[in-house]
Amino acid sequence: MKGVPRHVLAVALVTLLALGIAWSGRAAEGRRALVDADAALARGDLVEAVHFARAAAEARCPACGAPDEGFARLEKIARDAEARGDDGTAFASWRAARAALLATVVLETSSPRRVHADAEFARFAHRIDVAAVAAGANPTLAASEERLRAVLTESDVPGGVAFALIGFGGLVFLASGARFAASRAARSTADLGLAVTGAAVATIGALLF
Repeated sequence: MKGVPRHVLAVALVTLLALGIAWSGRAAEGRRALVDADAALARGDLVEAVHFARAAAEARCPACGAPDEGFARLEKIARDAEARGDDGTAFASWRAARAALLATVVLETSSPRRVHADAEFARFAHRIDVAAVAAGANPTLAASEERLRAVLTESDVPGGVAFALIGFGGLVFLASGARFAASRAARSTADLGLAVTGAAVATIGALLF
C-alpha cells in the first residue's frame, strides 16, 4: 500500500497470519471434541462423553459453532441421565457445563446459560447431599439448595472492567511504544510516558483477576 511503511505491513501480515492459524486450530479442536463426545455416547461411555463435550464447549472462537453444540451435548446428557434416575451423571454434566462457562467468560459473567447451569448444579448437589445425609453422612453446604445457589451466583470470574483496563492499557502501551521507537528525541519523553502509563493501566486490570 502506498505510503505505508513496509515494516508496518509486515507486522500486520504476521499478526493476521498468527490469528488465522490460532482460529483454525481452535475451530478444529472444537469439532474434534464433538466427534469424540458423540463416539463416547455411542459406546455408552458417559464419563468420556461429558469430558469431550466440555472440551467442545470451551473451544470458543469467533464464528465457531462447537461451544454451543458442546453445551447442548452436556444438557442432553444431563436430561437423559435424570430421566433414568442417574443423578451422579446429571450432576457431573451440569458441573462440566458450569466449569466451561466460567472458563470461557469474557465480559458477561451472569449470562442466562450461566444462571441455568448454576440452578441445575445446585439442584442436583442438593439432591445428592440429601441422599447422603439420609444414609448417615454429615450435611454440607448443599443441604440448603437456596444457600448453595446464592454462593454459585456470586461472580468468581473477572468482570468487564478488568478486561477493559487490560485492553485499553495494552493498546496505549503498544501504540505509544511504537511511536517512541520511531520518534525523534523531541517526542520520545511523551511517548515513553504514555507507554509506561498504558502498561500500568493494563497491570491494574490484570490485578483485578
